[in-house]
Amino acid sequence: MADRNRIVTPSTDPDRFTREEKAAFNANQCCWDIGDSHWGQRDTMCHKPSKRGAPFGYCADHERALLESHWPDGSPRR
Repeated sequence: MADRNRIVTPSTDPDRFTREEKAAFNANQCCWDIGDSHWGQRDTMCHKPSKRGAPFGYCADHERALLESHWPDGSPRR
């Protein structure tokens, strides 16, 4: 069984990040999809500062949202 508590990053799981998400991660910005796009906008990421050690490089608010129903590796809690 995989370690559900592992922290996912572009280095550990490159296939789980788009080019834009990786760029946000590398810039220490949250890449959570806020789903609020506007005309001409390429991405809809949060871009708040990442919380140190958060899965996927999320900010504290989006890390909390993820962990409500998912493990740190992104798999659902059942």
